[in-house]
Amino acid sequence: MLFPASLWSQTGSLPIKFGGQIRARQESTNVLSYATPGGKHGQDQTLLRVRLGVEADAGHDIKGYLQLQDARVFGSEANTAANTANVDLHQGYLEVLNLFARPLDLRAGRMELQYGDQRLVGPLDWSNIGRAFDGGRLRYRFEKAAVDAFAANVKQTADVRRNQTFWGLYGSCKAVPKHEADLYVLGRDFGDGTQTAELGNKGNLSDRTLGARIKGTPGAWDYSGEAAWQFGRKAGQQARAWAMAATGGYAFESRYKPRVGVEYDYASGDSKPDDNKIQTFDPLFPTGHLYQGYQDIFYWRNGHDFKGTASIVPAAGWKVQADYHKFLLDHSFDAWYDKTGAVIARDVTGGSGRNIGDEVDLHVRAKFRDTIGLWFGYSRFFAGRFVKNTVGNKERDWAFFQATLDF
Repeated sequence: MLFPASLWSQTGSLPIKFGGQIRARQESTNVLSYATPGGKHGQDQTLLRVRLGVEADAGHDIKGYLQLQDARVFGSEANTAANTANVDLHQGYLEVLNLFARPLDLRAGRMELQYGDQRLVGPLDWSNIGRAFDGGRLRYRFEKAAVDAFAANVKQTADVRRNQTFWGLYGSCKAVPKHEADLYVLGRDFGDGTQTAELGNKGNLSDRTLGARIKGTPGAWDYSGEAAWQFGRKAGQQARAWAMAATGGYAFESRYKPRVGVEYDYASGDSKPDDNKIQTFDPLFPTGHLYQGYQDIFYWRNGHDFKGTASIVPAAGWKVQADYHKFLLDHSFDAWYDKTGAVIARDVTGGSGRNIGDEVDLHVRAKFRDTIGLWFGYSRFFAGRFVKNTVGNKERDWAFFQATLDF
């Protein structure tokens, strides 16, 4: 029994919903990593993720949700008779709606957080494990808007002053049909000094990110724009950075529903790494893999990404898409960063230039019987001058095939 008998409905049963997902993905690449010695060798791996969720409605605007997850890499156990503890609680929270007879909802426990286009806060679904936060969220609902206030404990330590906390206020408005606008402030306060090791000087982190976002689909056109300003202190150094992203597209009215689009992503870099000021933008907790190329070798940090995209829908449930990316560093004295924010390479002289390279992504999605999803693709990265001068001339091929079953 999940709840006390007093919470059961008059029919003698508690309304419960079950659901889940089984997801398998095969990945192959000829360059595992540019960042580590020996990392230029390839790798094939198969990932498996199984999620099982249950939602219970206890009545009186009280709900509970539990989601278990098993995530593993094929062959990662020592042998076929061994067992690795891969099962964990991905989400588990209590939700109370309409607090104080107001449109105010409280959610507390372990939960996914997702805001806007997930450039700064998202569940990182491409990852075999994903991301969830331990904390609480209050949401006040208006007729065509909502405001969230949340706080999460990213890391717990014995000394409360050394904890890592993440908090935010996020407002979203949809007063204009087919358009939305967001305003937000996001804060990190990390007291244990572990998050700024890439600066070469470990220390605490306390920063704030102020931002705004707009998005819309006026007719056949679609657009989005987002800008964020970041300030605070990292490892005793003053932080001042900013980033922006803009997209635009047009969908033609024809049999195959073709769409063409462009995107520009910019994140500031550090023009003077030795001046005790940090100008490199940090995108917090984003959902990687959505924007700066499917190879995940470029980041919304010290860089420019120029993107062109085209897609068609050849049949119901199918989508074919091709993307082109041009990657440039913002400042040649700053580093080239990977999807985790770690440094791949740096030329302190600036002599290697700013050209990281070009990436072409081809991928296909298909849906069958509303429960089975297929997604496969191929990417090619063409190394630019900076890559050739710092880590070598090895270009990268990467391919994947993913299948999901939702139930």
